[in-house]
Amino acid sequence: MDSALGVVFALGGAAILQQALAMQTLPGMNVGPGLFPSIVGAGMAIMGVALTIQGWIVRDTPEDEAQPLVTWFAVGIVVALAVTTLAMPYLGFLVAGTIFSVVIVLMSGGKWLPAIIFSPIASAGIYYLFMSGFRVPLPRGILG
Repeated sequence: MDSALGVVFALGGAAILQQALAMQTLPGMNVGPGLFPSIVGAGMAIMGVALTIQGWIVRDTPEDEAQPLVTWFAVGIVVALAVTTLAMPYLGFLVAGTIFSVVIVLMSGGKWLPAIIFSPIASAGIYYLFMSGFRVPLPRGILG
């Protein structure tokens, strides 16, 4: 099953990458419209290939088939993303990103102290990368 899903994921990523590379750049823009879709497509293709290879190496066992396709962890991630997306215009990227990161670390089995230390550092790093590196403005929210 992993091999089949990996192939589908890799082909989908390759299609996204192909379409993103065909996008025309806009004059005067440091970052073209195809940059982020290219990153996502390439990541999907690479991870799809990795999943395909893993599926060939590690065969499914009967215990694997008993697990549900949608886990509570996956549902929690989707809910956390939706709440963060809705809250970001009001709270801003730094606050919403930090809260989101804390929730994800805790959902993944991490402890409070590492989550509280890691989350603001990761959010600030991503904020700086987008604002300075990519020159893409992110919502400031309550921090003005």
